[in-house]
Amino acid sequence: MPIAPSLKGGLKVGEDLSATRAHEVLLHCAMDAACVPPSLREAGATTRIAELDYQTVAMVIAWLRAANSRNF
Repeated sequence: MPIAPSLKGGLKVGEDLSATRAHEVLLHCAMDAACVPPSLREAGATTRIAELDYQTVAMVIAWLRAANSRNF
């Protein structure tokens, strides 16, 4: 499966992801599912959100899902 170029640098086969990196992957997947265009994916903002605790990241993902469900 294709991986966003911005995420490739920290992914290594056989190694666990840090919590921040895992959050970043989850956020990128949620943005893909919500059809957020790459031009709106401010890397710095995504990284800062990914540094937050899991509950906060999960809420942001829930908001993306809710916004996406209203578009269909």
